[in-house]
Amino acid sequence: MAYLENQHNEETLTIIENFIPKIKHCLHNTDYQEREDLEQEIKLKIIEKLATVKFQDAPSFWDFFS
Repeated sequence: MAYLENQHNEETLTIIENFIPKIKHCLHNTDYQEREDLEQEIKLKIIEKLATVKFQDAPSFWDFFS
């Protein structure tokens, strides 16, 4: 069970790392004093959504013919 949690944490960190450039870019529209707090809130919302979304495998080519 601990392995699955560790893997989930690593996947979550990878997803957040992939969003960091976009988050940083969008934060330029925010006051300097508010950026750090807003960045943390955005990351928290990403984590919350990842916990609630049920991921499914993408359909294969042959699934479209069934």
